[in-house]
Amino acid sequence: MVELNVSGTVCPIPVLKTKKALDELNEGEELIVIGDYKPALENITRFAEEHGHTVISSEENDNGFKVIIKK
Repeated sequence: MVELNVSGTVCPIPVLKTKKALDELNEGEELIVIGDYKPALENITRFAEEHGHTVISSEENDNGFKVIIKK
């Protein structure tokens, strides 16, 4: 499992960083993306699903968001 922190960035940077991280993973591996720009959660989730990845969980909290994606 790999963790990617995209805090301090705004779209499209969180999605681009997520794409790069997913490209480096093997099939079946999981990526945890955490960040503080809440609108990125929806964009990252949509990107992952559109590219055939599985969103295992996504949650928003006071500090931002966390999403777990399986490649």
